Amino acid sequence: MMIMYDINISQKLRALRKNRGWTQSDMAAQLDISVPAYSKIECAQTELTLGRLKLLATILKVKVCWLLDEEEAMLHQENEELKEKLRLTNIEVMGLQKRLLACFEQR
Repeated sequence: MMIMYDINISQKLRALRKNRGWTQSDMAAQLDISVPAYSKIECAQTELTLGRLKLLATILKVKVCWLLDEEEAMLHQENEELKEKLRLTNIEVMGLQKRLLACFEQR
């Protein structure tokens, strides 16, 4: 069964791949396809089989329905952005704690 998909799925695939720090080459290797073939998936220039869609979801640790659901994808992206902001905030707090401790140690 071939699945025609819209640009949103390819955008989700690209965002998930980048969030994991993977290259298109990394994804192609996991799918056992060429880099140009994977690039066509991210550019929505090829049809996906249901099997390939399931494999992509497994590799990226998401559900197939998430790849197909625009609203859930937006919530996931917002969640990822909030996690990154929290991580950066925690780094800032740790830096401030170190500076504060250094001030007290100098006294």
